[in-house]
Amino acid sequence: MSETIFLVRHGEAESNEGKYFSGWGDDPLTDLGQRQATVLRKRLLKEGIGRIFCSDTMRARQTASALRLECPLEYSPALREKSYGKYEGIRWGDDEDKYDRFHTDAYARAPGGENSLDVQKRAVSFFNSRVYPAKEEKVLVVSHHGPIVLLSCHLLGMPIKNWRKLRLGNCGLCILTREGGMWRVKLWNSLSHFGLSSFSPMLMKEKKGRA
Repeated sequence: MSETIFLVRHGEAESNEGKYFSGWGDDPLTDLGQRQATVLRKRLLKEGIGRIFCSDTMRARQTASALRLECPLEYSPALREKSYGKYEGIRWGDDEDKYDRFHTDAYARAPGGENSLDVQKRAVSFFNSRVYPAKEEKVLVVSHHGPIVLLSCHLLGMPIKNWRKLRLGNCGLCILTREGGMWRVKLWNSLSHFGLSSFSPMLMKEKKGRA
């Protein structure tokens, strides 16, 4: 039975850079996203992780691949980001006010898509059925902002309406530990493996390099 769970959001993807809805889409990592995962690998190598559970989207699969941890790996659609239905592929960055509620309102559902409550239910169900009972003591879950934050809200007893109070950067690391019969959040959104408190310095360097 797992006692320590490492949670990692995928590296920067083209949808993050381009500000468009991806959700269940298969957009790849950017060059920066690949480097983020490579740096994170150095942080995780010493942890003795025995199994990886990973979203089956391309950006998550590429992140897990860049980590190059030699252990069994299981892909699952249950770990996907929220589906934005008919809005998948639409650039929300061109009109942020119009689409803001689909980022902030836990109950807003794009046409043909999911809301945050839907994502939380499937994430919690997957953890209950696959992650917690894993025979390995230490496991890694590579997923997306939504499922990781919403699972954490569930564990902390936070009302789902407050889910945006928890933020998670690309390749940010969280750690859950089982203590006294309950799961505790031991580490949240650590970027210390990059020597940064945020990705802003890295992003500024990227922009200068493209100029």
